[in-house]
Amino acid sequence: MCTLHQIAPESVREIEMPQITSSDMTGLKFWQIEHFFRCPVIGMCLMPCEQNQVLKKAGISIKNKSPYDVHETIVACAESENRLSQKVDRLLNHKFGSRAAVLHPLSEQEFMNCWKAAFEAGQYLAEFWAAVSRRDLSVVSRKEIFGAIHMAMHANADQSAHATRRLEQLKSKAIEQNRKNKEINLDRRALQEENEALKRMLGEAKSSLLGAEQEKERMGSEPAIMKMHRHVMALEQKNQRLGATLADHVGQLKTKDRELLSLIEHIARISKQLEDQRQSETQFRKEAQETLRTFIEMNRCDAGCPSFDLCSKRVLIVGGIARMEALYRQIIENNGGVLEYHDGYMKGGAKQLESSLKRSDIVLCPVNCNSHAACTLVKNLGKKHNKPVHMLANFSLNAVSQVISTGGARQAAGN
Repeated sequence: MCTLHQIAPESVREIEMPQITSSDMTGLKFWQIEHFFRCPVIGMCLMPCEQNQVLKKAGISIKNKSPYDVHETIVACAESENRLSQKVDRLLNHKFGSRAAVLHPLSEQEFMNCWKAAFEAGQYLAEFWAAVSRRDLSVVSRKEIFGAIHMAMHANADQSAHATRRLEQLKSKAIEQNRKNKEINLDRRALQEENEALKRMLGEAKSSLLGAEQEKERMGSEPAIMKMHRHVMALEQKNQRLGATLADHVGQLKTKDRELLSLIEHIARISKQLEDQRQSETQFRKEAQETLRTFIEMNRCDAGCPSFDLCSKRVLIVGGIARMEALYRQIIENNGGVLEYHDGYMKGGAKQLESSLKRSDIVLCPVNCNSHAACTLVKNLGKKHNKPVHMLANFSLNAVSQVISTGGARQAAGN
């Protein structure tokens, strides 16, 4: 397998950056940056509203254009210097130029330290623009930066799935809350009707009491008046209890209404964030796939490559990140190799692992993704069957590519 440094001279001239001189300390223009950085720069450094605005300022209508159409138009303009690419360059430098001016004079090691710190903190857009517009950044550093951005897409996919599940839960909760509110409204109406009936009864009782009092004055009959008075008092007490119950239900309903309103607003915010994230992910996934194919073509061996024989070797990967198996396989098999993957678990014993190792030409084992016992077993089996074993500090795509490249060079030297 070839590295970026082993590509044919014509391809090297396409990706090598010009040498910095004392009279040229300015960064690259938008139309001068490498093609595989154009999509991430537009998709991540410019908000959708900013993309629409820059098209309008360039005299390009956005009517009937989807977010992807707008994105694609801006990316395509980077093929040359034109009115649109100039406006994009000015907008990027307006947003990130001050920070880029501080980062450009740094040495490559100092710059990469700043990039890694910013990426880990999640605040790396200015550093990203400084990286792609820097003239003297090496192929290795540019590949590391692209790899980090590419893998961030997969993390965003997980976050998007989580947000979708959370949105469905909130929608279910809102439906249940609506049902409860309807029940409370029905109870409230029933209590109001009962309260109105009691008021009518109370009015009738008062009228009866007044009539009884008038009758008492005429007849001087005390017991009938007292009986009626007790009846009226009982009705008033019942009416007070129902009024208190009604007030309590009304208060509960107002509280539920406020909770429902807050829940609806929360759902709306999450829905908008999810839609924006889906659009960004769709745009970036398409361009990232194209860029990945570009990297594969840049790293593909031909008959003149000094490590051409490595391309037919069987590579065993032990452990690693299971969800990245497809990417490991794509890197190895697209370069003519054969991937054999073992998840690193020893529940079934070491026979299956040993059988896979005996068939392989190169063994890769990350120490941060396997237990100490598993790593030790891989080393011992490698010595037993005289197989080259590479213990990796981590299992990023960059680490796999570097080890495969180094392994190919050594194999070629041995031949």
